[in-house]
Order: sequence, then C-alpha cells, then structure tokens
Amino acid sequence: MKPLTIGKLGEMTGVSTDTLRYYEKMGLIAAETRSSAGYRLYNPDAVRVVRFIRGAKELSFTLDEIRQLLTLKTSDKATCAQILKHTESKISEAERRILELKEIKKVLKQLAKECPADDTSANCCPILEHISKKRNP
Repeated sequence: MKPLTIGKLGEMTGVSTDTLRYYEKMGLIAAETRSSAGYRLYNPDAVRVVRFIRGAKELSFTLDEIRQLLTLKTSDKATCAQILKHTESKISEAERRILELKEIKKVLKQLAKECPADDTSANCCPILEHISKKRNP
C-alpha cells in the first residue's frame, strides 16, 4: 500500500493533524519518510496504531501507559499476564476515582442544600465561601 500523508491518516482515524504530530513527538507513531515536498508520510499500519491509541485513551490509559502497551503489543515475548497487570492497575485507579467523585458529589449536594437560592449577594454565597476556604496542601 502507498504511504499516507498526515492529513489522510487523520481523515482515516478521526484524529487531528495536530494530535498526530503530538503522538509523533511522544514517540507513539513515526513517519516512515518524507515526501520530496517535506510532508510526513506514514506506513498504512499507522492507522491501526492510531486506532489502538484512541481505544486505549477511551479506557483512560495515559500516553505513557499506551506507549508501554504498544511495546508489549509488538513484542514477541510479551504475555497476557503483563497486559492484565496494566489493566488491573487501571481498574484500581478507576475505583479510586469513583470514590473521589462520590465524595465530590456528596459535598456539592450539601452545598446546594445550603444555598439560599434567592437574591442574596454572591459575596455571601455558601458555595463560593466553601470554594474560597484555604486548604492545607
């Protein structure tokens, strides 16, 4: 197959050219060569890689984690157990985040109950007062 320009790769994957350049800068994809006019040219396999990146991002993997997964994916020695380790770490992270979000929801609901929801000046708003409180680092 013929090499793809960055525009064509973006069109085929639904990813902006700026994002593709960033992925290249981060070492997730690489232009195979450049055209005589200096345009990046990608191997058609880059479509699969970019789609993999998008799928991993949808599961909240970071770009560093995606790089690790791509390395494992292309390794002849990688095992499912190694991939599972990354997945279990993501599950733990998601569970921590869920607990954090539940706590945020609880606080926001309490603040909403405390709000007079009338013409009281915003300077006296309990929601803004709570947000403005100095927190210990």
